[in-house]
Amino acid sequence: MSFQNYLIDAVNDVIAWDIPDEALADAVTAQASLMARVNPDEMMTLIDSN
Repeated sequence: MSFQNYLIDAVNDVIAWDIPDEALADAVTAQASLMARVNPDEMMTLIDSN
């Protein structure tokens, strides 16, 4: 499965965490990356470059 297939599950996981709103996007990206077995640092680099 690709990274995008894990986004909804990642949102459902992260939304329950007690983190600031401004950190939600990065947390969802990191969680989805982990669920997809993609290195979160590499994923963030790809996202930041676009």
